[in-house]
Amino acid sequence: MADCGVGVSADNAERIFHTFYTTKSGGMGIGLSICRSIIELHGGRIWATPNVPYGAAVQFTLPLQEDRE
Repeated sequence: MADCGVGVSADNAERIFHTFYTTKSGGMGIGLSICRSIIELHGGRIWATPNVPYGAAVQFTLPLQEDRE
């Protein structure tokens, strides 16, 4: 997902996933933390990068599930 807001600085790229850290005046700081917990529980990874020319992009990966018999 990507937006065209103010973006995310390199200093905050990891912090935005910490519980109760927010960049919004009325934010609770739990949304991305919950996303990270769910994705990591399933063996994935989530990260944020600048979205050129404006905003930020949040991406994630999940491993493929192999059929086991």
